[in-house]
Amino acid sequence: MEWEPAMILLAPEDFIVEGLAELMTKAGFRETGREFKRKGKVRLIVVTGEREDPFQGKETLAVALLRGKPSENWLKNALSGYKRSILIALDGLEEGVEGVTVLGPEWLSEAFTRYSIEPPKTLLERFLPERERPRALKEFVLDGPLVEPLSSQKLVEEAKRVVSYKFSVSSDEIELKSLKLILKPIYIVSWTRENESGKAFFDGERVVLNVDGELKGLAMKVLLEDVATVLATEVEIGKDTDPTKPIVEEAVKREWLDLRVIGSRKAYVPVGAEVVLPLGHREARVEFDFAIGRVSAEAEPLDETELVELAKEHVKRELREEPISLEIVRRGRFTLIRGKTRRYLFEIELNSYSGNIRKFQPALTEEAMLEVVLSKYPEGQVIGVERRLGGVFVDLISGKNVLVVRLDQKTGEILETRNLSSPWDALRKSAGAILEAVGNVELKSCLVTNHEIVRAEFEGNEFRAIVAYDGKTGKVLESSVEIGPGVATELTLRRYRNYSVLFTEDSKEGFNLTLGGERDVLKVFVSLSGEIRELDRFLRREIVEEIALAKIREVEPSPSIEGLRLSDHWEVEFTGVKAFGRLKIHRTGGEILEFEYQYIESTITKAFTEFVKETYGDTIRVEWVAHNIEEGYAGVKGIGKKGIYFGKYNTLTGELMEHDFVPSGGIASKLKLVQVEGKYAVK
Repeated sequence: MEWEPAMILLAPEDFIVEGLAELMTKAGFRETGREFKRKGKVRLIVVTGEREDPFQGKETLAVALLRGKPSENWLKNALSGYKRSILIALDGLEEGVEGVTVLGPEWLSEAFTRYSIEPPKTLLERFLPERERPRALKEFVLDGPLVEPLSSQKLVEEAKRVVSYKFSVSSDEIELKSLKLILKPIYIVSWTRENESGKAFFDGERVVLNVDGELKGLAMKVLLEDVATVLATEVEIGKDTDPTKPIVEEAVKREWLDLRVIGSRKAYVPVGAEVVLPLGHREARVEFDFAIGRVSAEAEPLDETELVELAKEHVKRELREEPISLEIVRRGRFTLIRGKTRRYLFEIELNSYSGNIRKFQPALTEEAMLEVVLSKYPEGQVIGVERRLGGVFVDLISGKNVLVVRLDQKTGEILETRNLSSPWDALRKSAGAILEAVGNVELKSCLVTNHEIVRAEFEGNEFRAIVAYDGKTGKVLESSVEIGPGVATELTLRRYRNYSVLFTEDSKEGFNLTLGGERDVLKVFVSLSGEIRELDRFLRREIVEEIALAKIREVEPSPSIEGLRLSDHWEVEFTGVKAFGRLKIHRTGGEILEFEYQYIESTITKAFTEFVKETYGDTIRVEWVAHNIEEGYAGVKGIGKKGIYFGKYNTLTGELMEHDFVPSGGIASKLKLVQVEGKYAVK
């Protein structure tokens, strides 16, 4: 609220003086003293201060508040001792004073407003409409001034603040019942003796015969101030004592036997206050002790019976149902009570002192909520219920869909229904073709987290799956599938339709299956999640034999398979009447990768015998055949009628590479025989 000139004129002088001192402080001056001067109806109060100026050194200032219209000479003399002076003339001034700045209430009201110096509450009350004043307060006129400012409105507001904080009630809900002000009288006594006069102070206990320092300023204030008025419902004043007797007794102690009392002035010091504020069904009493600056508040809490009765009345009024049960959960500044009616659960929190309702939360019982939901979805299966501030959320399975129904927890009205898509759709995304191999699958359990994320568990014959998905988008967030050996076999045969299962072997991670087809054998691994991975594929043994025999017959009319094994590829070993050798056949394609063979000794013997007969016309007896298998050749020696025959054959092709003949008889033949035989013998 802004100051107005009229408020300056109505405000107590002590407040105006305090305001002037604050203005000086805001300007950087430190207060150094106050003086009170009076002549007739003229009153002059001077506040002095000083500050350090970095350029000019120490600077002093005197600000004077003037009431009344003094003579020019008196005012000039009163202000003559101050170097720099500002005079606030509240009642105007006919002539200025040389060297003194004279201002009026208009300037002061503007300065107080600009520098946020608050008006006293008692002063504001005179400018507030009648309806804004505490109706219980009335005005008391004292027979002396107040030596310290006292605002009844401020006391009431402080009491409300304390009660509001301590007992947790809104200050707007508190009305004043009573305010008692406790005042203590003090006295300023004027005396004279011989050529001396002075002022004495007496507060009922302490006597100061000649005041000085702070008491001197206090004495001047008491003598200059008008009587005070206060707002209260009751004023309690301490014992009123005639100050003359204690003053004279103190003078006698000093042997001032000629001291004579010429007058006294009573004033009042605020000692304390008692404020009573209604708190609903109780009252709070706030006590102020101004001497030590203490504020205390006390109130008696409602007992449990009263609180329960208040709770019952509120429940019946709001829900129109009688409480079946009530229990007090906790007590403190607030009491929490829980209970139920036929259709509702409720929590009610009351202020333990005022009985005011702080919070009331009714909610339909779960049974009542489910009755509403199942009346709309009679085939539904409820899988979750949660109460939130926004209502009650019911998760249910209806048909093959998961629904979230939000209801008003007080009325049971369905506010929203959301379809979180089908868990079966999520299962098809996760399991795919596995479902065709499984057959019948059942939804065993379903859980909805935060009414958005669905976690469904399915079971079937040798099948179990867990799927978590976002109900809004249908996106699968997590999935786990586990199958048994029968499903693994079925999945494999669906992929490899022209094969049959030869045998199955279980492992920790899944199943190893061996499959047989018309031409080849296949080994696959099927994981527990149904993933099929081909491990190996190779031609059947009998197919490999057919391919091998067809190739061998190109060099051997009567082959015999002596060895057949699978390594990187099929390896075949054979023998026959003419040759022996080995083949390498591609494990899956059947292509001949390698073919190695050699003619056997009997074949070489027969071929050499026929060669000698055709070439030399002789019949021989083969004495030896020396076969070097690594080098792929064989030497042969035959003895005939005409002599000895030698030959060297390529056992890989059957070709006669070279031959020699040594005729019988003579030393020369024997020498040649030694040379030739060494040539054809195996080295």
